[in-house]
Amino acid sequence: MTKVRIGIVGVGAIATVAHLPSYAAREDVEVVAFADVEAARVERTAAKFAAQTGRRVPKVYPDIHSMLQAEALDAVSICTPNTSHVQLALAALDAGVHVLLEKPMTTRPADAEALVEKVEQTGKVLMVCMSHRYRNDVQVLKRFVDAGDLGDIYYAKTRILRRRGSPRGWFTDVSISDGGPLLDIGVHALDLTWWLMGRPRAEAVSGYLVQGIGADHLDFISTWTAHSSGNQDNEVYTTEDFAAAFIRLANGAVIQMEVSWALNGPQDDALKLELFGRRGGVSLDPLRVYGTAHQVLTETVPSVDMGPLYQNQIDHFLHCIRTGETPISDVRQGRDVVFMLDAIRRSSEARGEVRL
Repeated sequence: MTKVRIGIVGVGAIATVAHLPSYAAREDVEVVAFADVEAARVERTAAKFAAQTGRRVPKVYPDIHSMLQAEALDAVSICTPNTSHVQLALAALDAGVHVLLEKPMTTRPADAEALVEKVEQTGKVLMVCMSHRYRNDVQVLKRFVDAGDLGDIYYAKTRILRRRGSPRGWFTDVSISDGGPLLDIGVHALDLTWWLMGRPRAEAVSGYLVQGIGADHLDFISTWTAHSSGNQDNEVYTTEDFAAAFIRLANGAVIQMEVSWALNGPQDDALKLELFGRRGGVSLDPLRVYGTAHQVLTETVPSVDMGPLYQNQIDHFLHCIRTGETPISDVRQGRDVVFMLDAIRRSSEARGEVRL
């Protein structure tokens, strides 16, 4: 079988934790090249990847354009800061290369529309890294929903609440990230809940974003540290650290969401959600299915764990490349999520409900 030739754009944390190990586990993949603006880091990462996997050292480039010009690639993983996503993805698609794009797909609706149009023009795969969709336990919950065990779902709650967990580096610099926990972890909570509900169209959004705590410095706190040496000591904190939203959907259902990087309350940083239907309900963390049978209430605990979500995600991307199948998290769904995220932000700025 011909190997799929992969390029990695941006060799920060998500690339080294999720993308590279998942590609390396596949015998039908060759990681050919890395592109990153930080020369020392990309050279170091390429050498480390080869030493750990026993594979050839990937070639390194300062940017995606030089990489695409020099290498015959089948696909790229784009693992860079939020505001760079659209231009990098457009360049790859124009070069006839499939794209696995880290979340959020973009930060603005116009950019999301541009990606949809480019995918339609080129016929290439663009898959968004909504990694929680690829969890084993989530796939099981989806079976219950799709089988109609919940009936009509009319209400959903989701949250990821860190007591203290503001990342260092570019994440808190709004000029680079274009948003805080809403775009970092809120995108996962919103996307997963909306997807499990069947992806109904959003009709109206009330959002609230605030920097309630910001860059406090506490003892004995371990936080995520940027892989880029230039970002590790970044003290810029111009994003929100808490976001909430209430989303009315066209089918009459609603979603309530809360996410935080910092909050004076209990730590609750796993992705949690609850779906309430007329016949039954489900929850994630804890994993439960609620219903009735034989005139009594029932509570089922499916025997499944999270599983290798990143590997599942990469496997699905490669399957779509080889077969032409539409990804589970495709560009159009990525666009719809971006529209909802943008509406949350606009609602917060306007201090009122926004209609889509």
